[in-house]
Amino acid sequence: MARILVFSGSTRPASFNGRLAGIAARDLSALGATVTEISLADFPLPFVDEDGRPNPPPEAHAFNAALQGHDGIFIACPEYNSGYPPILKNALDWASMCNGGKPGLAGKVVALGAASPSPRGGYRVLMQLRSTLELGYAALVVPEMASVAFASKALAEPGTLADEGAAKLLAATLQRLLDEVKLRRKD
Repeated sequence: MARILVFSGSTRPASFNGRLAGIAARDLSALGATVTEISLADFPLPFVDEDGRPNPPPEAHAFNAALQGHDGIFIACPEYNSGYPPILKNALDWASMCNGGKPGLAGKVVALGAASPSPRGGYRVLMQLRSTLELGYAALVVPEMASVAFASKALAEPGTLADEGAAKLLAATLQRLLDEVKLRRKD
């Protein structure tokens, strides 16, 4: 059974991306995955710098253990000024420092989603984050990405994704994540 870690790049309690992560976690469980949902708020980390490299804080080790303890990862990422949030980058950088010199997501299959009030649905951040995860962290990022535009309407009801197109994108993204995890586990 695939073990999937799900989290949002936002720690705001009412975050659209937190809601999207919750829907993804529920849907992945329905597809038969063993899902762990976490919050970056549970890993309060100082800003990473080279001085921290030899001695990462316990929260960095805990976050890295969560990443390493799963076959795949789904990240719901908010868009901040056309980019991803610093808290997400900081946590991933700390995880890399805890990973024995290997990039923090080496060998991990990652799927991405974004929910935004804009008509682009966070697509710009998905493209930027995808590049960073592949090049900087050595992740295998699945081609499908779940972009939820007009999130205040699409996620108006708790636990539901009202936009049919976005729901189909999410379903395809989650299925591809599980398919890639299964392929890699056979090797």
